[in-house]
Amino acid sequence: MIALERRRYILHALNEKGIINLREIAKELNMAEITIRRDFEKLEAEGKLKRVQGGATIGGESVNDVSAELTMSRKISVHMKEKEMVARYVAKTVKEGECVFLDGGTTMIPLAAELVKKNVHIVTYNTLILDKLANSVAKIFMIGGEYSPYFNMNVGAMAQDMLRQFHFDKSFISCVAANLEQKAAYMAETESLSMKRIAMEQSDKNYLLINEHKFSANGFLKLCDFSRFDKIYCNAFQTDIVLPDNIVMVKDN
Repeated sequence: MIALERRRYILHALNEKGIINLREIAKELNMAEITIRRDFEKLEAEGKLKRVQGGATIGGESVNDVSAELTMSRKISVHMKEKEMVARYVAKTVKEGECVFLDGGTTMIPLAAELVKKNVHIVTYNTLILDKLANSVAKIFMIGGEYSPYFNMNVGAMAQDMLRQFHFDKSFISCVAANLEQKAAYMAETESLSMKRIAMEQSDKNYLLINEHKFSANGFLKLCDFSRFDKIYCNAFQTDIVLPDNIVMVKDN
């Protein structure tokens, strides 16, 4: 397929979905990811799209700018099937009476929906999950602080101080990107970075929740090495790469 045809396909997909994934486009066109990445770069230079973590969007910006990450309201539906599958699996590992931390981001929305059915304590600074808390069996503790409307979370010094008052049996963490070569999790903004690190310090067990698309994404702020997590839960996908032992591939039942 010539470059012009590829780029027309990319723009059509973008107009249909609003956001597209680089790896998925490469598979659909049976092209190398580096080729599609160059197409994205060319189209961005022409002002026809904006590259974001692992893909492109209409009106988005570079992942390396805090103003660039997709707003949470736009990210909610992205890869939700994979997030829900992982959430159902992970929720089964939480025991009655445990105290758990739920990180910021859209990955935690389906997990919150599962955990509110259990007699557990949930601590979070993630305001995206608020509409999942109606008729909750779980006891909810919402961390206060400076509200970030862009990321839908409460952050800042006050939030950090409040978070330090808790002890968790388990913390469930999200990230922007997961680098298999460096075996590390990355973020693209600073507002939640400290909150994640504090929660992990306050927790007996730490778990990272991701989907396969995080492996093709990029972030410029290192959260921590994969080894800091007791388990890394990800939807099952095909790969020739030897994965770290603590990665759990979740399959749909």
